Amino acid sequence: MRRPPIAAASFLLFFAAFARAQKPDCAIRPPRGTSPEALSRMARVSAKDAEARAVASVAPDTVTSIISSGVEVVNGCLAWPLDLRFANKGGVTEVVVDAGDGKILSSEYEPPAGGEAPQSPAPAVAATPQGTPTPPPSLPPGVVPVTDPVAAAEEPLIRRAADAEEDAWNRSDAKAFAARFQEEGSLADVLGAVSRGRAEIERRQAELFSLYFKGSLTELKVRKIRFLKPDVAIVEIDTETSGFHKAPPAVYVDAEKVIRTRLLQVMVKSGSDWLIAWSYGVDVKTPPETLANPEESPTRRRGRGH
Repeated sequence: MRRPPIAAASFLLFFAAFARAQKPDCAIRPPRGTSPEALSRMARVSAKDAEARAVASVAPDTVTSIISSGVEVVNGCLAWPLDLRFANKGGVTEVVVDAGDGKILSSEYEPPAGGEAPQSPAPAVAATPQGTPTPPPSLPPGVVPVTDPVAAAEEPLIRRAADAEEDAWNRSDAKAFAARFQEEGSLADVLGAVSRGRAEIERRQAELFSLYFKGSLTELKVRKIRFLKPDVAIVEIDTETSGFHKAPPAVYVDAEKVIRTRLLQVMVKSGSDWLIAWSYGVDVKTPPETLANPEESPTRRRGRGH
């Protein structure tokens, strides 16, 4: 039976709107497998201009810090993902700026753990008119309140620690890689083997560097940092490893000859550095364009393997 013209038009409009929601309009859609260097050359909007557009998009809020992992492909679009922190409120706004024309592709505010931060410091315990102390509002189990200044100061250090981990891998330096862990730290690698303590982690990593991952390069992208305490954080990392000697058994390799993994690391502050107390990695067997993170907006693929 032929569809009535009006109904058919309505269906087509609905389908087109659905398709646009799935794949947002953007200026540049790089081919799959484009190298980071090539992505940087393709960008027509500079990092400075992207930051300026992101800051303008959240006005009148005053931005105090901007964290960027560089230009990358977000849901098929070449873009600048930026995390903005503010002077007048807690939390962070994640803004994705089109690297082709500077358009804002998405903007999502994430409040701090426990809800919106107060505009001014509040007393730890308030008193009722009768003088009976009233405890402060409770936070979800396992979450310790962390002031936004702590996060603003420590997040760059955690990202620097991840960069050091990446650098040790890319130099095939098992000793330097193991040094990123606490003395009693633990590592569950992509093959499911668990190494405990720096000496055991170093031996295991040296074995992997000489066998499967000989000559390999990896990229770590920190996607989310959640502070349990000012000196303890859970760090979510996406990784991409290429140029390996041969793939480990049962580990998925995509069409671009890349092993992608997701890491969950517990990091603990040690002096001015952050060390890994526990690291767990799993390979990603889903094509990158269909990955979905329930904690993130549908526009931004958040998502930096071992």
